[in-house]
Amino acid sequence: MKSLLSLALLLCFTLFQAQLKKADLADFYNWTSDDGVHYQFILVSEQVKSMGVEAPAIIRVRYSLDGGVSYKIAEFDANFSYEEDKNSDDLIVNIRAGKTARIVEGTGSYIPDNFTLHFDRKGNYLKGYQVDHDELQRSNATYAKVFATPNENSDHMRKLIRLFYQSSEPMYRDLMLLAAQFD
Repeated sequence: MKSLLSLALLLCFTLFQAQLKKADLADFYNWTSDDGVHYQFILVSEQVKSMGVEAPAIIRVRYSLDGGVSYKIAEFDANFSYEEDKNSDDLIVNIRAGKTARIVEGTGSYIPDNFTLHFDRKGNYLKGYQVDHDELQRSNATYAKVFATPNENSDHMRKLIRLFYQSSEPMYRDLMLLAAQFD
């Protein structure tokens, strides 16, 4: 989990690119909705220029509506940024979804998600929340707690990547190169 925040802080003074072309950050999380559906997601982002400045990101969400018999994967663009928490010494990562998602595995439709993730100054994950994109405008929006998915080493990271990406996809190679940095 430290990889997301550590890389974001390390890269905060590098050049910002307008579109996601390379995987500089990858992290894994999960949540369970009110109706019991368990979701896993990968956040893939480029370098973050500085605090409060957005970087392009891609989110892939993996979920099953039939108890794990089959899985669907949805993908959507997002903007990734981080800021200091005004009430503590923590850092807040904001992931703001684009308006539409596409299904890359399975059938159906998907409403993009927004996430707010909290880290301490050492990069340790503290807590997080998810809300559907269409719920943001409601005064009684339903938030789900987000949990970090453990990522012990580069081999485990590769296994997690394979849950979301096929080897024939362009981003797969970048993600595997990113995982190799932790060998």
